[in-house]
Amino acid sequence: MVGDDDQSIYGWRGAEVANILQFERFFPNPKVIRLEENYRSTQAVLEVANSLIRNNVGRREKQLRPTIPGGDLVRLVAMPGDVEEAEWIVSEILALREEGRVLEDFAVLFRTNGQIRKMEEALREAKIPYRMVGAQSFYDRKEVKDILSYAQVLAKPEMDLPLLRVLNTPPRGIGNTTSMAAVEWSREKDQGIWETLIDEGFLELLGAKVRGSIGRFVEQVEHGRREIVDGKNAGVVIDQWLREMDFHDWLMRQCKTEKEKEARTEGVGTTVASITEAINGGKTLGDYLDAAALDGEKEDDLEKKSGVTLITLHAAKGLEYPVVYLVGLEEGILPHKRSLEEGTKDEERRLLYVGITRARERLTMTYCATRVKWGKQEACQESSFIQEFNENWVQEESYEDLMGAEASDDELRGFFSSMSSILDESQ
Repeated sequence: MVGDDDQSIYGWRGAEVANILQFERFFPNPKVIRLEENYRSTQAVLEVANSLIRNNVGRREKQLRPTIPGGDLVRLVAMPGDVEEAEWIVSEILALREEGRVLEDFAVLFRTNGQIRKMEEALREAKIPYRMVGAQSFYDRKEVKDILSYAQVLAKPEMDLPLLRVLNTPPRGIGNTTSMAAVEWSREKDQGIWETLIDEGFLELLGAKVRGSIGRFVEQVEHGRREIVDGKNAGVVIDQWLREMDFHDWLMRQCKTEKEKEARTEGVGTTVASITEAINGGKTLGDYLDAAALDGEKEDDLEKKSGVTLITLHAAKGLEYPVVYLVGLEEGILPHKRSLEEGTKDEERRLLYVGITRARERLTMTYCATRVKWGKQEACQESSFIQEFNENWVQEESYEDLMGAEASDDELRGFFSSMSSILDESQ
């Protein structure tokens, strides 16, 4: 039998660490061979991992021994917020790429899906390709696609695909038959769907009830566009729309579990908040939608892409990367709040141990003072696990210190080269 009780992280799927811990109870006097030599990670990484995991009770005593001595100290960086966290990681990736790293060397590990959006936004903004493993891209969620489609209709109602997506979402009396009729009319007249919805010739073919539903929808869009021209934030307009059409209640009726309801609610709140935040920050609605534009690939293809890897801690088991960023070392995220309520903190410690030991050469862990959750900014407390790290192998830094440090010649060359590439691509 081969196993590692320090990496038993699937208790929620039925895995039972006692199968390893109590093996001798059922098979007396076995020969035990401890495989403690580690050929993957540097000594610094392993020292931090060992100091963490020894705090678990009821484990088999063992100590990973490095075959790669020394190595860069593990960095622990205090961030003011998740925006700075994501933007700083992206700036590091750009700088290290100029030193010869390839994008596939980098992995960003996270505990919860709610941590993904800011990282995706920052990578898209810098035009850095990435692949998602073990989680769904924020932009691939149904509720997010619905809201972004509403935003696209506000910005450019002549775009057919987003208009068709929300025409009857949630149901407003404009069914599939009417939508297909609008598509056929558009083809015959060589015009867009929006032009068809206000085309008297097309409307005369419909019953009074359907005409009324289309009329209300068209008026809603035109009213929203007028509000934006008058200076109202697009995020506020969309939020008002969603409330008027009972979007949230409709979405909740489609959910099968409480966990799904929580995830959908978070997706709605986060998307509306991100639009509002972008507009308040000086971007136009068009700028926001350009940054959020999907690649048009199927979700199944997202894991096959090349680029920086965004991966959940659970999915990272068994994998390794030269440069790892492990984000969100905050109480309630890692350890997860559910583990604190259920008394399964040991499994969360094992999960962090797995994440730490994915790093071959460089490991950076971050935690934030504030993080956006459910569309709102909330204060965060650093993870209690941080106190368990061997401080002799950890270099603690703050965002302010890093941003105030004088840039090296390599970093400056990397920055200007990356900016030049982005400018060339945008022309």
